[in-house]
Amino acid sequence: MGTAPWQMRAAAPNRACGKHTLGEGGAMAEATLPRRLLRPTISKKFAVFFGLILLVVAANGLVIRTLMKEREGIAATINLAGSLRYLSQAAQAELLRLAVGLTTDRQALDGYFRRFEHVLGTLSHGGSVDGLEIERLPAGIMPLADSVQASWADYRADAAAILRKRELGEGAAREFEHFYADAAAILAMTNDIVGKLVAHVDQSEARAVRSLVILALFDFLLLAAGFIVIRKRLVAPLRQLAEASLRFAAGHYDARTRFRSHDEIGQLAEAFDQMAEKTERHIRQSARDLEEIRNAEKALLKLSQAVEHSPATVVITDRDGTIEYVNPKFTEITGYSRREAVGQNPRILKSGTTPPEVYADMWSTLLRGQEWRGELENRKKNGDLFWEATRISPLRNEEGAITHFIVVKEDITERKRAEEEILRLNAGLERRVQERTRDLESFSYSVSHDLRAPVRSINGFARLLKERCDGCHDAQARDSLERIIKSSLRMGDLIDDLLRLSQIGRSEISFEQVDLSGLAREVLGELADHAPERKLDARIEEGVVVRGDPQLLRIVLENLLGNAWKFTARRETAQIGFGWREESGRRVIHIRDNGAGFDPRYANRLFGAFQRLHRAEDFEGTGIGLAIVARVVGLHDGRIWAEAEPERGATFHFTLSGEGSLSV
Repeated sequence: MGTAPWQMRAAAPNRACGKHTLGEGGAMAEATLPRRLLRPTISKKFAVFFGLILLVVAANGLVIRTLMKEREGIAATINLAGSLRYLSQAAQAELLRLAVGLTTDRQALDGYFRRFEHVLGTLSHGGSVDGLEIERLPAGIMPLADSVQASWADYRADAAAILRKRELGEGAAREFEHFYADAAAILAMTNDIVGKLVAHVDQSEARAVRSLVILALFDFLLLAAGFIVIRKRLVAPLRQLAEASLRFAAGHYDARTRFRSHDEIGQLAEAFDQMAEKTERHIRQSARDLEEIRNAEKALLKLSQAVEHSPATVVITDRDGTIEYVNPKFTEITGYSRREAVGQNPRILKSGTTPPEVYADMWSTLLRGQEWRGELENRKKNGDLFWEATRISPLRNEEGAITHFIVVKEDITERKRAEEEILRLNAGLERRVQERTRDLESFSYSVSHDLRAPVRSINGFARLLKERCDGCHDAQARDSLERIIKSSLRMGDLIDDLLRLSQIGRSEISFEQVDLSGLAREVLGELADHAPERKLDARIEEGVVVRGDPQLLRIVLENLLGNAWKFTARRETAQIGFGWREESGRRVIHIRDNGAGFDPRYANRLFGAFQRLHRAEDFEGTGIGLAIVARVVGLHDGRIWAEAEPERGATFHFTLSGEGSLSV
């Protein structure tokens, strides 16, 4: 439970890796063992520091011991040098005793001589005296020792001469004088050696004091450096870590130590920074989550208020259909209070007029997890019937199982009554329209039939008069007859177009595959056959096949291609194109020409009956053709429009929706 989050994440891959991780971990452990040994931990730093202190203490002890030993050696040398005075004086006294006859034993004198020579040899060359190691005299004192050695030789010679004189019974005054002079010289030189050794001791003590001062200064510097290092690498990071912890605890979640090292404090600081970073992210995420929860609570409150004040009925049931919630609108419409409705089944509203198949379809749809929509006739608490537009949606839990249903209903009783009234009125209107349409069609046919005979008679009589006037000289009469003939022909064409316009839509439209490309080629061929002297550049896109009425679609192409042929009559070469394109997901068919064109401001007038944008003297026509085209396209659930510029041609576009869709 005490494992840090980052440690848990670091350990997770090892658990996931299985058996292979053990081998890899062993190899990694072997690879990182030297690194771990070389890592400067606190214990290792303290060990190094105390090791240095021990080395310094050992060095101090060694220096002091060396100085003490040197002092002891010098002191022994001084004592030994001082013993030369004693030995010389003792030998002098023993010689006097032998000379005056106080003793005859020379062993003591020889002992003093041997002792003096041994001490002098030890001082000159070094050696051991009474268990003490004596170093040879310093180089600056050795000349005195050599002088003592020379005087000692004279001293011995004088002593030997005195002893021989005594044995011979002769006087030895002069030898005694030399002997005393040699003894005095030896004593003086011995005193000089002792004095110089004492001065050497003073110098040695001064050097020892300097060495001890240097050692003390080095010890102080070492301790000061250790203190600084401890303060900087231990105390300061710990204080920094403590301050960061206090700041973090006070709410400053951006507090970090920023301290890095390879020891335990560095690892602790890095672990704290990582913990603070993750904690800050968690806290910020928690703050965002809390804000989202607050916003969700506000939205939920708004939603709850919206449901409570909704103009629609809202019902929530469990999976079995038991009501758990109804809003006030439910109570207002049905008359059941919330207490009466909760715990009941929506069957309390059944009127008995809805077929069982509707409910079966509703439950089948809902249990499949789909939304059901429909209209139900229900019964209020007081027994009144009313209509509701109902939408029921299933709710699922995290496992995807359906747990509740939400029912949203709208009272459409007034709409139903209005629809019934509209249906009744529409039925009457349809009946009246059919009656008037039959009357209008009969009237149109009668008028067209009754007009056709007089127009034909006018045309016939005008032709007879024209034939009889071929030889007369009245040009005005002949011109008038020509105008009567042309007008009667145009009147006949107009009657035919009116009959055709009235007949379109009277018979049922038959939908089948129609090759508009072939049909366009056929219509243009017929037009070209009637005027073989004209040049035609026809570009017909192949494979334009649609579903529609063949006869009506032929009328469309005859009118549109006929207009293109007509309005290109003044061009040296008529350019007429037929094709299709896809636009906003719909296929658009077009017929394009390089004819006279028209002013685009009047494009909306093209498809009305008797509408013309050119003078009859320039281009013949009745003004009915495009109205017929618009009606045929409308019967195919399409639309038609045109684009043009004066003297730059025109393009007619039309679509055929529904059954008349393009199948290129």
